[in-house]
Amino acid sequence: MPRILLHPGFHKTGTSSLQRGAAELQQALRPHLRLMFTHDLLDATRMAKRFSAYGDQTDLHRFAEGFTAAVRTADPEDLRALMITSEDLCGYIPGNHGVTTYAAAAPLMNVATAVLAAHFGPDASLGVLFTTRSPRDWQRSVWWQNLRALRLTEDFETYRAHLSSAADLDTIVDSVDKRIRHRATVLDAPIEECGADPLGPLGIALDHLDVPRDGLAPLPAHNVQPDGAAEELLALNRSALSDTDLAEAKRAVLKRYRAAGATRQTPAAPA
Repeated sequence: MPRILLHPGFHKTGTSSLQRGAAELQQALRPHLRLMFTHDLLDATRMAKRFSAYGDQTDLHRFAEGFTAAVRTADPEDLRALMITSEDLCGYIPGNHGVTTYAAAAPLMNVATAVLAAHFGPDASLGVLFTTRSPRDWQRSVWWQNLRALRLTEDFETYRAHLSSAADLDTIVDSVDKRIRHRATVLDAPIEECGADPLGPLGIALDHLDVPRDGLAPLPAHNVQPDGAAEELLALNRSALSDTDLAEAKRAVLKRYRAAGATRQTPAAPA
């Protein structure tokens, strides 16, 4: 059972739920668990993104330097478990900056686990956990993400063809396992199987680390796609609005759906 768990994604597989849940419960978890998030790894994740887009070995070397600097803040003598979580450690989300695959995952994880072994010692118990998702559901979630972030004008069925190489997440997990199995245990958690856990994907990670979860309150899901919102954003992206006006219109749409969701989740006041 690993005592150091690296959770590098994948994007749109419950990573926000895991990370926000861990942040919300950080105080309760602190006696047993140390946490590192994207904001603790900014230099490393910036280089991971560059490497995923351009495949330049210089960027991979700089990723190693950035990840080493971040990991050095973790005391190797501390007996608590450590979880490092950031989907950006796998690079850009496919569909962004010309990235269409997760081919960068294996070399990035090879470097990351080498850095962890160097810092914590060759006998350190290392694990790499990938949350995964069925191909079509993952493609739709990525389409939704990129509709929000980019001026994407293709409908889902057209756009998903661009993601065919990235959607087989199990194959990517296998490629990482083949690359680093001599150094770390590679684990996967399909998001479809995490729903029954009151803590969602965070619960799976805690169990892998043997971190007690007694007294931890159930966690809500995050980044749920509202019905109808994708179609509205697609229409806006296809409009003649300027980029500035488009961004404002998108914010208004998302704000409206968030408000509607909050209203539905709030119990009605007594009459």
